[in-house]
Amino acid sequence: MIRRLCLRATIAGLVLAAAFGTVRAAELPPQLKTSIVLTGDAITLGDIWDNIGDKASTPLANAPAPGKRITLETRWLAAVAQSYGIDWRPSSPFERAVAERAGQSVDIRTIETELKEALALEGAPRNATVEISNRQQLHIVIPATATPTVAVKDLAYDPRMNRFQAVVESPAGAPNSVRFKVMGNVFASARIPVLAHPMGRGEVITEADIQWVDVREEVVRRDIVTNPRLLIGQEPRYQLRAGAPIRTAEVQKPVVVGKNSSVTIMLRSKFMTLTAQGRAAEDGSVGDVIRVTNIQSKQTVDAKVEGPGQVSVMPGGLRSLAQN
Repeated sequence: MIRRLCLRATIAGLVLAAAFGTVRAAELPPQLKTSIVLTGDAITLGDIWDNIGDKASTPLANAPAPGKRITLETRWLAAVAQSYGIDWRPSSPFERAVAERAGQSVDIRTIETELKEALALEGAPRNATVEISNRQQLHIVIPATATPTVAVKDLAYDPRMNRFQAVVESPAGAPNSVRFKVMGNVFASARIPVLAHPMGRGEVITEADIQWVDVREEVVRRDIVTNPRLLIGQEPRYQLRAGAPIRTAEVQKPVVVGKNSSVTIMLRSKFMTLTAQGRAAEDGSVGDVIRVTNIQSKQTVDAKVEGPGQVSVMPGGLRSLAQN
């Protein structure tokens, strides 16, 4: 019996506490939000103040454009509060709120892809490279909740001058889509292998380090690498940028003997093998013939690089014999 009375008293206490808490929450004064992030097209009273009950959903003004912000000054806030019967007064003449519309940027590559497709329908080569001349001004920001699709409108293509102009909109087909005018050129393109990330001397290029890009045909000169097999297993002679065409002279076989490094010189004949310590006078990869100085005799000979820290010379040390 005592346990039942205690349980009933506990439940009654919880109910009273919940009711009291609700009353206290309802009686909380309106609180200004000084930093506001908007996701919709309108600013509501609830975006600006907490604890205003049913008035929270009342639309007040248009939200700024996606990615933009506005400052709600003290006088304006006080006038809105008085007009809508909100019991709020600014605590100082400098109290204000900043409202920012959440946004996302449309990837320029998405725009270029849609332009290529639209230009192909107008007769441009499907493997063409599109260069947007007003690319720096083409910064499209749409609402954060929208899907960043792109549509091409009013396309005009001049095949003789290889020029185009069009209007792109995003999100595609949306009533509140953002529109921008674009213009540029169309060029025949070629697909070449490039580095997917920067690489420097001492790093061996693998297949995972290579990606393919489309470039203008005129960029692909005779010394530009177009076959990835000419890159795999090689190393850059110096730091190379990602995404840039690579010249054949910019890569080499991996250096296994560095300039001024210590090496073991081997002299082989039919009857014996002699070794001596030397110092490399230049860099060398496996199979290269480099100059090596014998540390003991101070004589410089031509030697063939056999591996890391190892070179070999033929009797006489002639470069022609070493190469053979």
